[in-house]
Amino acid sequence: MYKKILCAVDITSEGESILAKANALAEQYGSELSMVHVIEYTFLPKDYQKKLKQEVLPKVHSMADQYSLKKKNRFVKFGQSYVQICDLVKKHDIDLVVIGSHGKHGVKALLGSTANAVLQQVECDVLLVKLNS
Repeated sequence: MYKKILCAVDITSEGESILAKANALAEQYGSELSMVHVIEYTFLPKDYQKKLKQEVLPKVHSMADQYSLKKKNRFVKFGQSYVQICDLVKKHDIDLVVIGSHGKHGVKALLGSTANAVLQQVECDVLLVKLNS
């Protein structure tokens, strides 16, 4: 059903939980799994961006290594999360995006969130994983 799955994570235990669920789906469907962590800083000097990336890479690689993700399927991006996720969906022909959501109550609580923006912008399926509030 799904050939390519993109899991958007942060480098927390919640991110690990989301990646575990995405990996289970990838195994079930025989899909190629990719992951992305977006650093939400856009107006920083390139030197500082490089430093921030170097700080998160060990955790990203550790998470990805647990599921034997290929290096080409591990992404660390800078900018608005939904923009970076949508860009990867287009560039890599992603069929399903798996992303966490802190949705409180109803659609209004989601408005403005990364999960809602991705849901509205991409043309593929989106699986929202409910996170503990």
